[in-house]
Amino acid sequence: MARFTPPRDPGGPLAHPRPAVAVIGWLFRSQWRMLAMSTVVSFAFLGCQQFVPFVVGRAVDTGLVAGDRTALYWWSAALMACIGIATATGVASFYYMMYTAMDTDFRVQRRLVDTVVAVGSRIRSRADAGELVAISAADAHALSSVSMMFGRLASALLAFILALAILATLSWWFVLAAGVGVPAMFMLLRPLFLRLEARGREFRTRIGEQTGIGTDAVAGLRVLRGIGGEAHFIGRYKAASQASRRAGVQVRRTAAGLEFARLALPGTLLVLVLWMGAEMTLNGTITAGEFVALFGYLVALTRPLGYTIQGVDALTRAIVASGRFQKLQDEHPEPETDDECPWPAGEPLHDPASGITLEPGLITGIATGDGKGATGLLDRLSGYGETGESARIGSIPLDAFNTATVRRHLHLLEARAQLFSGPLRDQLDVDGARTDADIMRALHTASAVDIVGVDPSLIESADVPTSGYDLDTVAGERGRNFSGGERQRLILARALLADPEILILDDPASACDAQTEARIADRLARHRRGRTTAILTNSPQLLAVCDRVHFLNGAVVAGTHAELLHHAEYREAVTR
Repeated sequence: MARFTPPRDPGGPLAHPRPAVAVIGWLFRSQWRMLAMSTVVSFAFLGCQQFVPFVVGRAVDTGLVAGDRTALYWWSAALMACIGIATATGVASFYYMMYTAMDTDFRVQRRLVDTVVAVGSRIRSRADAGELVAISAADAHALSSVSMMFGRLASALLAFILALAILATLSWWFVLAAGVGVPAMFMLLRPLFLRLEARGREFRTRIGEQTGIGTDAVAGLRVLRGIGGEAHFIGRYKAASQASRRAGVQVRRTAAGLEFARLALPGTLLVLVLWMGAEMTLNGTITAGEFVALFGYLVALTRPLGYTIQGVDALTRAIVASGRFQKLQDEHPEPETDDECPWPAGEPLHDPASGITLEPGLITGIATGDGKGATGLLDRLSGYGETGESARIGSIPLDAFNTATVRRHLHLLEARAQLFSGPLRDQLDVDGARTDADIMRALHTASAVDIVGVDPSLIESADVPTSGYDLDTVAGERGRNFSGGERQRLILARALLADPEILILDDPASACDAQTEARIADRLARHRRGRTTAILTNSPQLLAVCDRVHFLNGAVVAGTHAELLHHAEYREAVTR
């Protein structure tokens, strides 16, 4: 048995009007080999159990009743073989169930991460953090369960057919009783499955809402305490938690009823067929050995019936989980490739909505009078805009390229960007392609060499430090062991290390003091000389090093920083 390895491919698009068909179909297409092997092994496990009563019955009739020791030994050996095969295939069946469940979980998690990375900041308009956590945890588990149970469900149906074939050797009455009784049993269970699906969907919605409130409260706990809103948020979370609890109780009540039916209905069918077998044995229609075998058939038949009900239960939960997962995927259509539309290097980046153009090789400043429209402008220039006309690189709209292509050539450093946890070397050099000298040059430009242990007295030096630094300094969760200014400088260094053709910075020194901001402005101009750079800021020190400045205040006014200082509105905006 091979060691488990994560799947390599995330799968194709999930475009289908029915979420269950789209998502479960995608999983089954990508796992068909494992599912087929799981079905074969599980059928061998259940099939051998169906043959055990037959072997026991033959041993009773031809061995014990007839007094034939040789026949008894042979049938005993056959019984041992059946038990041995059932034991081995039972272990293998469990292995494949776990393997398939893990594979499904990896595929769902990878697809979710790929979508979040591809969509970028636009993911906030489609799903909050709580919803993403619920998809990653609850929905992934539900989809894992249906993949895990597929082999058992398919093999249970095959084992049921085999059981009917064996029962036909005794009496067609048995076949009729089981063949009609089992479908009738599932028809009786159908309302329970539908109720479970509806209540499961309600529970899934409540869990998403509760998790969303919880993640919001944790992220803004400091602010909430500062404004006295902590008690209000706690009250909201308690109310959402109670709603989730009530919905969960409803789900478990339905599940309990389903579990009772899973045990009671097959037991009722078992009693009915055994009563028929006892009557036939007393009438001499079947032998004592065949009656013993009949009892064994029916006991063995309860296992595939139980697997079938469990499989349908897992399928019901997976149908509920499929809806949001598919919606999150299909809201982000991607072009297949970018081969037909190569990136036009060295072309200006133009935003038709505002009229602002980033000339190639220049540092362009963007100042705003009232702050309105700044976020939309950054989203359009960086290819994140979802509405309105797309920005253009040369004559080609950014939305003509897939996300990966845009991100290779164009990088936006948002004001709300975060550090991840781990050694700073890994956090700054995200693809592992930079040397320590490259990292230190970026840190020097961001005036952040003191953060990695360099003597603070050298922070003013124009030379990049070559020793005395420690890039293995560990950043805590979201860099919370650093001050706001330190985090901002480290994030700026990370953006500089990405070294994109076009770099867009959103107020990159707003948390720094005036001296640090002046150093960053001077060094940033040298670091990005000859590369297309845009800086959205109202800082006069940063605007002063820009080759050209656009002032966005209803209309757009362009010029150098010195020229625009003659405009009263611009002067007021950048010197207030």
